[in-house]
Amino acid sequence: MVKIILIQPLPASRLDSRENLDRALRLLNRCRGQNADLICFPEYFPFWGEEEMARAARDLQAYVVAGLVAEERGKRYNTATLFDRQGKLVGRQPKVNPGKLERRAFGVTPGDSWQSFDTDFGRVGLIVCIDFWGRPEGSRELVAQGVDLIVNPSYFPVMRRHWLMASLARAWDYYLPVVGINTATYRGEIGGRQYPLQGGWSFAIQPPAPDSPKELSDIVRPWDDLCTWATVQKSEQEEIFSVSLDLEGARKWRPVIQERFFGWAPPS
Repeated sequence: MVKIILIQPLPASRLDSRENLDRALRLLNRCRGQNADLICFPEYFPFWGEEEMARAARDLQAYVVAGLVAEERGKRYNTATLFDRQGKLVGRQPKVNPGKLERRAFGVTPGDSWQSFDTDFGRVGLIVCIDFWGRPEGSRELVAQGVDLIVNPSYFPVMRRHWLMASLARAWDYYLPVVGINTATYRGEIGGRQYPLQGGWSFAIQPPAPDSPKELSDIVRPWDDLCTWATVQKSEQEEIFSVSLDLEGARKWRPVIQERFFGWAPPS
């Protein structure tokens, strides 16, 4: 089992405010002693602070996903950035489909592909916001790379309720655990204008991982929807909550489910 802490923060009005880095560090400090394997922040949070996030990951001895804006070769990217337990940079995943508003307000450039990252508990795919729940390409590419878990840091002016349903569909497509992290509800200033942000409802999705083929069959026969796969933080306030996901169990039953329902099993 992998212990994951989801941090659903209440940002300052301006996403690019340095206040958000201070808030992120305070929230990380509340994770001490919880023996987390992975701690996740949402999209664009804390925006800045690569050195500070790395130091916190090392202090907590946990992998940390932070929503950072990275600058490379004169271009800015909206990234999910992963640090390991020693505080080393594992990698960055730029958002491939940034919206018109964020391009204009923050000057971000689209990324061009998705890559997976190896950790000591499995291979992780990071997909930022709509790249996951709005488009199938990223998931397909990461599954081909053998990911065991997808992390989806997000930020919602609109479409939050659609997020969970679309994410459950992606989890079903590939029988894959997923975690989605949002901010709390607040009014955010983007490009000099105020927007009401749809916060909360961060979630974790766990496809069933039974102990035997018979138990799997007993689970499959009455399947009607996938809502029981999801653990949802329905609060729209600032929250920290943890989940434990069975990545190995989902990996074990993935080819069985895909062969049973789709008539084929992926190569091992």
